[in-house]
Amino acid sequence: MPRICLNVLLGIPGSGKTTYCQQIVALPCRKFEVVHVCYDSYIRIDVDYDTFRDIKGFYKLQRQKLISYMEMIILSLKKKDQPKLKEIIESWRKEFEHELNISTDPEVSKILFLIDDNNYYRSMRTEWQKMASKLSIGYFETYFDTALSIAVQRNRARAQPIAEHVINQMWMRLEKPSGKLYHREQDVITVQDVVDYERVVGQIQFCFEHPQKHTVVQKLVAEPMEQSKVHKIDNILRKIISKKMIEAKDCMSKEEVQSFAKILQERKKSILEQIRKCEQNVTEELIHSVVEELF
Repeated sequence: MPRICLNVLLGIPGSGKTTYCQQIVALPCRKFEVVHVCYDSYIRIDVDYDTFRDIKGFYKLQRQKLISYMEMIILSLKKKDQPKLKEIIESWRKEFEHELNISTDPEVSKILFLIDDNNYYRSMRTEWQKMASKLSIGYFETYFDTALSIAVQRNRARAQPIAEHVINQMWMRLEKPSGKLYHREQDVITVQDVVDYERVVGQIQFCFEHPQKHTVVQKLVAEPMEQSKVHKIDNILRKIISKKMIEAKDCMSKEEVQSFAKILQERKKSILEQIRKCEQNVTEELIHSVVEELF
């Protein structure tokens, strides 16, 4: 039975996900097959941001369809059912109008799936986490914690750049992984500037050897947060925003600064909601580090 690992990427457009995938594929002496599942190749994003992120929208339905296909593919690989695998891959090609480059050789022993998408909502990652647990395969996340200004700059250099307001909104809504708040977010590699590929390969090998266990994780019902704690978190966020605004004034126009201020306020609201909904209680000692981690 082949050993399989899901490496789920998360980060806004321009954060470095594509380069990461290219580097993983190009690794010298690589001893595992890589299957690059790039959402941009298989799912068309509607022009209107609020349409494609709508739960009833085309984008949502296509995402669910892609995940279902992936589950069938992995099951076929685990069972070494080559005829079924070929049938599913052909159905994939017709459904998404684009090939999935994957070997049907039954002798392949290790397969890494790079799930290349923004995955900015926690619910998006949870779907993959549950699949890994259900199928008893390896799982870890790579989070690209790239500054918004750098991502926007890189996006401008693309042949087909994404609208900047879309990147801004994704950044506002991005729910950063936090093992301190969520049970499922323990296995995360965070990338800020340079990727440590030796560490990444080590994590891949570890996940091949230590697949997820099929267990039911009970979601804890968080008690209402005390007003004193909410006030403390709000003050920490205000200080972080103030610092970022000072930095922004040195490199942005007046209009850009005003826009950035709105983005930061939206981000603050999002983080407060995340902490209110977290699975684990945030102790007084951890509040500051958790808030900074999420921002």
